[in-house]
Amino acid sequence: MTDERLLAWALRLHPAPYRRQHGPELAEAARASMADRPRAGVLAEAAHLAAHGLRLRLGLGADRPTGRAAAGAAPLVLTVALAGGTGLLLRQRWDLGHQLLPPDGPLLTGGDRLVGAGLALTALALLALLLGRVTATRLLATAAAGAAAAATVLSAHSWVGAGASHLLGTLGGPLAVCLFLWLAPLSLTERPDRRTAALSVAGGLGVAAVVGAVPGLLDTLVLDAAMLLAAGLGLRRTGRPALVGLLALLPLLPRALGPVTLFASYAQHSLLAGALAAAVAAVLLRLPARTPTAPAAPAVPTADED
Repeated sequence: MTDERLLAWALRLHPAPYRRQHGPELAEAARASMADRPRAGVLAEAAHLAAHGLRLRLGLGADRPTGRAAAGAAPLVLTVALAGGTGLLLRQRWDLGHQLLPPDGPLLTGGDRLVGAGLALTALALLALLLGRVTATRLLATAAAGAAAAATVLSAHSWVGAGASHLLGTLGGPLAVCLFLWLAPLSLTERPDRRTAALSVAGGLGVAAVVGAVPGLLDTLVLDAAMLLAAGLGLRRTGRPALVGLLALLPLLPRALGPVTLFASYAQHSLLAGALAAAVAAVLLRLPARTPTAPAAPAVPTADED
């Protein structure tokens, strides 16, 4: 595909009114950026332009609250992806070494090295994001998704029987993270302060520990937490934190949905319990807050009363 066709394809993804107003300026800037660049650079520039159009269509622009929330959640998304993947890999290594449980997927075929490479790329993507390197962040996340895809192909004998469950577990998370990072306005992501960084590290270690210790329990917790957070999206005072929390769970949601595709009873009971808890939370959140009434001031006697 020629550069002009790539440019036209990327511009076509923008909303029509925006394209009519700003299309010539975008095209001129993209041509200047693509000039004298290697093919990989041209493809990256076209991908950035296409992602910008999709961002506008989805309401994730830098001027929208959802876009700003996505930018703020990006470090959390990468932290949870790194922590969850590390915990799962350590758990599988333990199972393989001690033969307590049958290891699943990539570890049977040497794909664990690809999984480890994907985790290293995710860590580099997080570092690049915190340093403000938006292009590097997206390309590293894309490479991590490619490593997950290769690991999935190498473990084809294990996912042929499991089907969608295994594909969601091994490939869904990295692909979701990659897509999210291309769509989020990462130029708005700020470097965390010391307190936020410490909380992120502690949360990541907690996720890794829980995934490594009780992976089955985490699947249920993730689905329940997602439904509880969804209940808070409709309120002004809880909408932004709930959206950030949902986005942070994005790397774990595909794996948590895996058992739902295999076990109907599991899905029925788990989702019903989570939906009930979410409904109760939604009702409680919508109750008007009680404001304490000030005590009545003592009456001041008038001259007639004296």
